Amino acid sequence: MPSAQVRSVTFVPADDSGVARIVIDRPDDPVNAMDLRVVEDFAAAIVAARAAAPRGLIVASGKDGRFVAGADLSLLSGGSRIEIERAIRAFQQVLNDLAALPFTTVAAINGAAIGGGLELALACDRRIIADAPSARVGLTETRLGLVPGAGGTQRLPRLIGLVRALDVILNARTLAPRRALRAGIVDEVVHPAVLLKAAADHALRDRKQKPRGGATAVERATTWLPPVRAFALRQARSRVLAETKGRYPAPLAAIDAIATGLAKGMAAGLDAEARALGELAVGGTGKNLVALALLTLHQRKAVLQGLGRARPIAAVGVVGLGFMGSGIAQAAAAGGLRVRARDRDAAAVAKGLSTIRQLTAEAAKKGVFERREAARIVGRITGGPDLAGFSGADLVIEAVFEELATKQRVVEELEQVLRPDAVIASNTSALPIAEIARRARAPERVVGMHFFSPVHRMPLIEVVRSARADPDAIATAVAAAHALGKTAIVVGDGAGFYTTRVLSVMIGEAFAMLAEGADIEAIDRAMVEFGWPVGPLQEVDEVGLEVAAHAGETVAKARGITPPTIVNALVAEGFKGKAKGGGFYRYSGRRRTPNPRVRELVGVDSRPVVEDIAERLTLALVNEAARCLDERVLRSPAEGDLGAVLGFGFPPFLGGPFRYADALGDGVVASLERLAAAHGDRFAPANALRSRRPFFRV
Repeated sequence: MPSAQVRSVTFVPADDSGVARIVIDRPDDPVNAMDLRVVEDFAAAIVAARAAAPRGLIVASGKDGRFVAGADLSLLSGGSRIEIERAIRAFQQVLNDLAALPFTTVAAINGAAIGGGLELALACDRRIIADAPSARVGLTETRLGLVPGAGGTQRLPRLIGLVRALDVILNARTLAPRRALRAGIVDEVVHPAVLLKAAADHALRDRKQKPRGGATAVERATTWLPPVRAFALRQARSRVLAETKGRYPAPLAAIDAIATGLAKGMAAGLDAEARALGELAVGGTGKNLVALALLTLHQRKAVLQGLGRARPIAAVGVVGLGFMGSGIAQAAAAGGLRVRARDRDAAAVAKGLSTIRQLTAEAAKKGVFERREAARIVGRITGGPDLAGFSGADLVIEAVFEELATKQRVVEELEQVLRPDAVIASNTSALPIAEIARRARAPERVVGMHFFSPVHRMPLIEVVRSARADPDAIATAVAAAHALGKTAIVVGDGAGFYTTRVLSVMIGEAFAMLAEGADIEAIDRAMVEFGWPVGPLQEVDEVGLEVAAHAGETVAKARGITPPTIVNALVAEGFKGKAKGGGFYRYSGRRRTPNPRVRELVGVDSRPVVEDIAERLTLALVNEAARCLDERVLRSPAEGDLGAVLGFGFPPFLGGPFRYADALGDGVVASLERLAAAHGDRFAPANALRSRRPFFRV
């Protein structure tokens, strides 16, 4: 006979003390993501617990270091609004049943309790969390274009107060254990070894009580008094609209659900929550953001397809301790790796190590690391002015000046001291890896690892595979990216690879519009209004004009076109960027004004623009991304979308250049042909677009 299906949630009868347990251990998922089977099994476990009537109940995970990481996002893919709403109401009812149990319930949080995982914990009477690096709590649904759907918008304000709850939900915050304790989300932080014992003690000792709505009188007044509450909600709506420009509906929907629940009661709030989630999940923004999240999750395995076997990595070398190199060293140490760093002299090394300490201390203040872990991170990094200590490195990342001869010399020096199986990675944004490795004795072990600035914030690493690269070396670079907590994409070699190449094309088109008479502010304003974080000309200022000029010239040379002259002209006059005398803008404190010298150097008077600036610039980028797919610089549209959104800020609500092209349908080719007729063959649609085959299945 076939064996019975293993349950995802199990009720464990009370021990001698009278405390029972509900254990969540989804057999087919490492992070206990909540799917329909988990919800059904959880409902059955609650029924069993109610019937058993223990003195207290612990809700725990059966996985080491992992609690419940949230809902299984695949449930939202392809479902109708009614189906999604029905599923979320079922989860709400299960958590209502958990909250209504007549004995004290305690969530023993041993890892990440994110989204639905925290909502489950909020339905318990108490929450005890392990003092562990993997332990985090948060409601991150708005980052996915959704709202918390299983009571998060209702129970969190009642627990910690309206203002604190708005901050957590609208900013999609995740909190480390001690920050969660200070916020009032958890009741105690304990050593992982005694988590279950501490939870049992609370289950026996504590009594059920109604949430107070905040720790202080002011917090409680803001939560419960209608006039004060209305003021706080108005302020929250104003801030959201100012930040999102109305492009992201989820934060406003979350505010509405919170307001409904506090004014009309929990049942009305839960109803508003479920309806909002159903509507958002099938809307364009929600579908695109969920698709991006799923791509990010799937990419961890998908990126390794077609590669070799990754070599074990325990020790990393970093050459160059400027801002990028310091960020790379800190990220490697935060990933648990030993780091040996080198710069040109003792003073440069000391400055780099000081930057690392500062980055780590700031992260600890924000709750990214606990203070003890921050000290361990700094302790994993040593440095010196030579390559002493590099012989044991499994991977060395060079982050020296973006100049070919310098990088080639570093590779030659490294080959003198490294083991034959050690991988050498170049952090370059534009220089072809084959050229960097041209003078190497073993060019097959030289790869690209393009980090993005600032390293501690940017989640992407572009791993570059030259024609001669060893598949094992590429796999090792990908494994290193994962160890650093980054998402990796693998791209083909060539000037600018993928991200720098397509971004340079868009910025080059902005320079062309500038030469046609478009205003600096008009160009940047149009792109920001479209959804980009900053305009292309402001981006050049922030990156630095010398860096931007080098990247642009490298890409232009490879494409056989003349690079724009305006950037070098500004550099020649001392305008090198925001922190170096200004660039396309002049800067005075926080004030930014267009640099009048730009118009003089361009030699064309300003004139009104009669075409859609954002369409022209964004479609130039989309077309170049499609060319990268045609030329196999990109392996897939998925990696193209991840690279664009995570690497340089393509508007996330559009899903990425390829998903955006799908949304435009036949219109993308028609628009490009119109632009080609007006501005030249550079807008001729790429073959991948001309085929009119969708990049993603609907």
